[in-house]
Amino acid sequence: MPLPFWARVPRFFLLPLHPSILARIGLFAALPIVCIFTTSIMAGAALLAGLSLLAWILYLRLGSGIFSETSLGRLSPDQYSQQRDESLAFIPYALFALGFVASLGIGLATWLFGEGMGSAAALCIALLLPASLMILVHARSLIAGLNPGQIWALIRAIGKPYLLLCLFLFCLASAETFLKFKLIQMGIQPIYEKWLLLQQMLAEIEIQSADDWEALQAASAEFDAFLRQQRLRLGFALFGYNAVAMYFTTIAFNMMGYVLYQHHHALGLAVDEPRAMRGGRRDGTHDAINEQIANLIAADQMDKALDLAYDEQREHSSSIQAQERYHKLLHLAGKTDRLLSHANRYIALLLHQHMPSHALEILRRCREQSPDFRPEEPKTLLALARSARALRNPKLALDIMRAFDKKHPLHPLIPDVYYLSATILCEELRQDAAADRLFAAIIKRYPQHPCAAQAEQYRATIARMQPQAAPAA
Repeated sequence: MPLPFWARVPRFFLLPLHPSILARIGLFAALPIVCIFTTSIMAGAALLAGLSLLAWILYLRLGSGIFSETSLGRLSPDQYSQQRDESLAFIPYALFALGFVASLGIGLATWLFGEGMGSAAALCIALLLPASLMILVHARSLIAGLNPGQIWALIRAIGKPYLLLCLFLFCLASAETFLKFKLIQMGIQPIYEKWLLLQQMLAEIEIQSADDWEALQAASAEFDAFLRQQRLRLGFALFGYNAVAMYFTTIAFNMMGYVLYQHHHALGLAVDEPRAMRGGRRDGTHDAINEQIANLIAADQMDKALDLAYDEQREHSSSIQAQERYHKLLHLAGKTDRLLSHANRYIALLLHQHMPSHALEILRRCREQSPDFRPEEPKTLLALARSARALRNPKLALDIMRAFDKKHPLHPLIPDVYYLSATILCEELRQDAAADRLFAAIIKRYPQHPCAAQAEQYRATIARMQPQAAPAA
């Protein structure tokens, strides 16, 4: 089982310092500094707002990716998937919307019921916001993140550690606020105080003569000269402000993602189990077999190494280590037919032992040799497709199920395959028309199947969202 998150607090602080993450945080934090080179205060303010928004959109995509990878059990940036997750593209805007809804709730409570109720609302939202954010990023849905039922279910599943998580996040926010205040005080306050003096001087000057006009121009020129002198200080303060905010936000994302991973059994989430397997204890017998196989390969006796690995995996049919060793040897030796045949059993074993990510890795390895490879057993194929969807690869899930009804005609799992394909098209890929056709096929061909009632509900929802398309459907 994963360690409790409070036992990994130092690692949360170290993760943003990983070179691949630190470099991007530095780049995003430096982006708004461009505004200090403008000659107009209004133009500088507009450029600052625009570049800051862009910097945070780019950063939040990075942060949500860290959150997502950590929730799958990939605890180091070196273990992160190299494939870009397109489903994270809208997350920054959803997070902005979540913050707006939270602020709106506090503002309404204050306006309707007074300061006391506003403070109570702020406390409640502060306690619920981490759960809402975790659901939003994991489910890739703002609606799910605002669903009170899902928020409460997640809090109940995590239990008392959730309150401790809120306490840690509050401490992080407090430290971040303190450091940002110091940076503002150092970089912006001198400029603000000088600007106030200028405004006070302008208010006192009554332009009645050429001397008054010259005094006004001199004061403005003095302020412009002062502003140019403070550019370096202002740039450093802006960079530090954003870098500090992004650093602490990365820690918070990493911590919340790890809490999902820590409680994935209670929450029913799919994780990357091979990471835990690699960290487990090794068996002495397997080490001895590995040494023998290594010696045979070094002596260019691949066939004997394969025979030894084959006998070992037959004797220990439920051993992941034995099956993985044999499978890698087949891949290394280029025995494509035997590799694909063994993959059918190996993928089924991995799914049975709740290692969906590793099962998908075996599928990828087999497709390097045979691009159209799919498990032969229909139950394994459907389970693998569900795993691909759970691990946020809906296109792969659809590809795994492609032409299932043609390869396995009259199979009882066909309505389940149709239903899974339709829900992926509807929820992940936003292809409502194609999904509606599959739902209609389920209702027409399998009216007694449990999926038929759910398909009708989906069709009704699609029709409400697109009323003009209802007659055609």
